Amino acid sequence: MASGCPWERAAAAGEEEALRKLLVRLRNVQQRKRPETLVQTLSDMLELAARQSAPRLFGGCNAHVPLLLVLDLYAGAAGVQQMGWSLLCKLIEICPSTLQNIALKDVGKDWEVLGVHQQILKMLAVHKGNVNLSITGLKTLNLLLMSDVIAFLLLEEEVDVFSLVFNAMHTFPKNEEIQQYGCRALCKLFEKVPEEQLTEFVESKDHMIILEVFKEFPEKEEVILPALYSLHSLAGPCNNVEVLMSGNVRCYNVIVEMMKSFPNSETVQEVCCCLLHKLTLGNFFNILVLHKVPEVIVKAVKMYSENAKLQAAALSCLALLTETIFLNRDLEERKEEEEEEKLCWLEACYRALELHRKNTDVLEAACWALKNLFLYQRSLHEKIGDGDNQFPIDRAVMLSMLMHSSSKEVFQAAASTLAILSQQNVNIRKTLLAKGIHMNVLEIMRKHPHSPEVAESACRILNHVFEGSFPHLDIMTVAASEVVKAMRKHEKSLSVQLEALRVLLHFMMPGNSSRNMGDAAFTLTVKVIKSQCLLEGTHSLVLGALNRFIGNPSIQRCGLKLLTSVAECTGALEILTQQGATDTVLHTLQMYPDEQDIQSLGLSLLLFLITRKSLCIATMHVLATVLVSTLRRFKEVTEIQMHGFHAILSILGFSPCFAKLLINESFDTVIFYQMSMCFTNQRDRQFQSLCCKCFAKIAENDDLKNMMLEKACVEYNSIMAECLLLLGADINKKTKTSSLIYQVCEKGNNPKLVELLLANGAREQDVRSALTISIKRGDSQIISLLLKKLSLDVANSSICLGGFGIGRLEPSWLIPLFPDKLTPPRKQNAGSALARMVLKYQMKNISEDRSGTCSDLNFSEDGMDKNYDWDFISDPLVDTVFPSSDDIDSEGSEGSLFRKKKSNSIAVADLHCRELAFQRGSPTLPRHSYSVGPGSDYEPLVKQRRKLLLSDEHPRISKSSLYLRPSDSLSSLISEKECIKSLDLSSNELENIDAISQNSSLTSHLEHLDKLELHQNALTNIPEQLCENLKCLTYLDLHSNRFTSFPTYLLKMNCIAYLDISRNDIGPSFALDPHLRCATLKQLNLSYNQLMGIPEFLANVAENLEQLLLEGNKISCLSSPMSLKELKILNISKNNISSLAENVLMGCTKLELLNARMNALEMIPDLSSSITTLKLSQNCFINVPETILLLPHLRSVDLSQNKIISLPGPVHWKSLNLRELLFNHNQIGVLDLSEKACAWSRLEKLHLSNNKLKEWKNYTVTTANEMQTN
Repeated sequence: MASGCPWERAAAAGEEEALRKLLVRLRNVQQRKRPETLVQTLSDMLELAARQSAPRLFGGCNAHVPLLLVLDLYAGAAGVQQMGWSLLCKLIEICPSTLQNIALKDVGKDWEVLGVHQQILKMLAVHKGNVNLSITGLKTLNLLLMSDVIAFLLLEEEVDVFSLVFNAMHTFPKNEEIQQYGCRALCKLFEKVPEEQLTEFVESKDHMIILEVFKEFPEKEEVILPALYSLHSLAGPCNNVEVLMSGNVRCYNVIVEMMKSFPNSETVQEVCCCLLHKLTLGNFFNILVLHKVPEVIVKAVKMYSENAKLQAAALSCLALLTETIFLNRDLEERKEEEEEEKLCWLEACYRALELHRKNTDVLEAACWALKNLFLYQRSLHEKIGDGDNQFPIDRAVMLSMLMHSSSKEVFQAAASTLAILSQQNVNIRKTLLAKGIHMNVLEIMRKHPHSPEVAESACRILNHVFEGSFPHLDIMTVAASEVVKAMRKHEKSLSVQLEALRVLLHFMMPGNSSRNMGDAAFTLTVKVIKSQCLLEGTHSLVLGALNRFIGNPSIQRCGLKLLTSVAECTGALEILTQQGATDTVLHTLQMYPDEQDIQSLGLSLLLFLITRKSLCIATMHVLATVLVSTLRRFKEVTEIQMHGFHAILSILGFSPCFAKLLINESFDTVIFYQMSMCFTNQRDRQFQSLCCKCFAKIAENDDLKNMMLEKACVEYNSIMAECLLLLGADINKKTKTSSLIYQVCEKGNNPKLVELLLANGAREQDVRSALTISIKRGDSQIISLLLKKLSLDVANSSICLGGFGIGRLEPSWLIPLFPDKLTPPRKQNAGSALARMVLKYQMKNISEDRSGTCSDLNFSEDGMDKNYDWDFISDPLVDTVFPSSDDIDSEGSEGSLFRKKKSNSIAVADLHCRELAFQRGSPTLPRHSYSVGPGSDYEPLVKQRRKLLLSDEHPRISKSSLYLRPSDSLSSLISEKECIKSLDLSSNELENIDAISQNSSLTSHLEHLDKLELHQNALTNIPEQLCENLKCLTYLDLHSNRFTSFPTYLLKMNCIAYLDISRNDIGPSFALDPHLRCATLKQLNLSYNQLMGIPEFLANVAENLEQLLLEGNKISCLSSPMSLKELKILNISKNNISSLAENVLMGCTKLELLNARMNALEMIPDLSSSITTLKLSQNCFINVPETILLLPHLRSVDLSQNKIISLPGPVHWKSLNLRELLFNHNQIGVLDLSEKACAWSRLEKLHLSNNKLKEWKNYTVTTANEMQTN
């Protein structure tokens, strides 16, 4: 009840009475009541709610209940909605409990009324085009969102509240109140939805509506501020950051402009710094720096130093952007001093440390900002101290670390900052040590034993603080113990393990600058620390770190150094070997093949770890891979090469089978290269001995020699290939893939190596496959060498290139195939000289092994000087001539035979024999002339020499006995033969051979040919000039080409007897020159062309023709006499011949075989009595022609597949020599054998199948060997 003077009480009573009446009207409202009345009622209530006494009047009257009922009933009345929601907003403002009451959903217990969250959504949706209602609705929505319950209900509704807000802002973009209330509502809603939904808003570009606010109201802080808060909420997910940083309107530009527009608004500056911090986390550092973001942040930090939230966000941004800032500064041409003054935040960080000592967020951000600032501006540490124009930042950071020792984040940031300072400034380092920073750090480590971050930061600062000094033994003992505990506790943390290893490495392998005591005391202290670490199991932790963090090279470097240091302790090697240190080191070497320091450390450690007991087959496999890989990569690093070759020799001493594993890993390539370096005096003598001993050991094994030969061929190393062949390698040894010569030809461009392989007995099938790939590549010189090997048949005076599929024919390919002059002997080359060097070395090894004087891996330099002359070879990888004075006999008495350790190795005398063979031989020699291997003719010689080498006697062998006989060479063999007589170029897809006819060098060889095969190509003509050059040719095969006309000049060749030009496209006719005479032509094959008749004047030109083949043409009639008196065989089958003139064959008095099958003949004219064979199947005969029955010498008749209805009996046939009667597939119904059946007594075949036989009369023929009937 109101108190005061009477008039005040009276006024209050009047107000209460007025409110009571208004509430009665509101409660008694009917749906059909005029909206104007309701609007007036609501207006009167709103007027009362605006008075000062409103909280007293409306408190406890529950005016919201009838109000919400009215709003529900009159949802479509804009006036009612405007006044009603305005009144509800006022009620919530004057009576905060109203918000709680309407959220309980007790409105309208007797009425079905929508909840307030449903009604506000409905109003915004129904009246979305009404600006006033939109303002009132968004304002009400902001008030309702203060209730978590209502906010939850709004988000659960099917109607999307976000869509309604965005729609209102989009519909009225220039209305300040709508944009303000809309951004506020969005900000509150964004805070209550998951990140996935925030991502959806940005993906659907709803954020663009918020960005438009900055364009429309750039000077309205009350509108800008909620928009910034909304963006801050949207910038939470990383995906949203990427979108906000891109596009036409980049968010960072907007933020920078706002910070510049409102420099005096602390709130704007604060939210902008927080928003930039979120954008900075998106790793768009360079974009932010280029758009002046650091400048506005630095200004904000300096202006609002007491705002803790701003300081934390801004300094965090600067810490993240420091690297990019200084990198860009280096690229820009600006005055360095101005930039430093403009962007340096050293003083700001110091003030933050002083003003916010109790705020851990600010302290952490300031320390990280300082750390990165010192890291990238290395001269800045000079401003740290107690002097003038200096800041005691080291004390402030240390104080922060000690004050908040329970905060892991602060300690981590502070320790990192102090670590950088101590690394850069010696005075700060000494100051920190003097103040006992290391003890404080160790104490904090004990306080946070389960925090890997604390352990990492502590080890890092210890490592830098102890740099350049050698602490007292007690300090190192305590520190090492704590570090080992941290390693054991956080064994899965990479950063902890790395920093801990660095601290231990500082103790166990201190630098020379750390020596501040006598050498003896220093050595003793280090030894004590090493022993302590070994006792505490440090080696196990190091091995564990190496294995667990194999992907981190820094850990591998530190770990290998520590293991090397620990290995110096007594008994450490055995312990390390038992715990698998060898495998760990090998794994590290495998993971970092390109890291020189890791490889050097690992190989040096392997030298100590490898023992006979530690080697197994699996370990040796890995060792071979690692060693060869490292030696190949660092072929110029002598230190690594020495370590590697020492390890290889050591393992070969334990297990000779290791050599094969090395070769499988391409160690031969490594040793080839290193030997070449030795020859050119680019390696010292100690390494020369190591290199040569490795090669000599490996070359003693025949299988390994073969494998090295294959590698030499693959690498085009003809020198090493020749050397290995001289040492006994087998060229035809089976390889994993293709043959050696195929591999060489596949790569191409090395005819010298191809010639070398051909000269050493490459198999024919391998040469053929090599030819195929060489033709595809088009290597002319190699093709010529291969063709010479394959095609030249000296015994038969022929060159056979048929079926090679060459595609084209170059004269340069053919010329070398024709023997001409003797090939001059080759000069001595690098391969033979190298082979002699290896043999000398092997002889020395055998001699030293027998005498037992060589127990060390290295040879003395005196021994090297006595047995080697490395300087006499200028470069073994160049095909050069070596001094002939360096002969095998120069080492001892003339012709002496050195002995080898292995029984199957080649001797020096064998080597000399091979050299002579290489120099005199030719690629076409058979394999037994050169090859050394199973099944070769050389094998007995090898066996004989094995016996000599194993005996104690040294027989004398004269040089003359080692030379091959001249008759063994190809040139001498050819000189005893005639010239090449036959040339086969068939099946090569040749389109023309003009080049052959135009080359004068080939003319002298072609003149001697008597047979030329060009069939199955793609020729359209044959050069007339070529025919003129073929003066002795008797046989020419041109079938299956593409001739369209008959080249008549073929018949001008002097000796041509056989001419086959079948299966072309010649036709439909051609005439020969009646004055031309070709008396030598015996056989002419024109089958399968397009001819429609016999060539004109053929009888005049080829009067001695014996065989004429016209099968498969388009001849329909033969009307002119043929008059070929010597013709014996005529084949006109597979044409369309329906008739033959009466006298067409009468001039062929010696005709023996007529083949006219598969035509349309019904009759046949008189035939020559000399005919013995007739083939007339598949024609249209109805009866057997009388002229056939009267042939006296007929032996075989084939009239199958005709329409013959009657077969004359034996009495009707004049010939008594019939052997075959083929009448199957006809219409024969009766076979009469009643008369003179004995005339068929010699019949061997009688085929009558598929006829209509119904009756056999007096069947008495029993001599037929083959009879077929129905």
